[in-house]
Amino acid sequence: MNLSTWIIAGLVAVVFMAIVGRGIYNKKKESGGCSCGCSCGGCSMSSMCHKTE
Repeated sequence: MNLSTWIIAGLVAVVFMAIVGRGIYNKKKESGGCSCGCSCGGCSMSSMCHKTE
């Protein structure tokens, strides 16, 4: 493989890792660390998952 192939492969890998990383970040941000499926009406720890703003 020549240099241009390595550069393109590296760019594709960086873009792929950025997309995956952003997806993981968004998933964590959406869930807020809620382990009960976010239907916490009767959960005693609901104040920890769902902070009031």
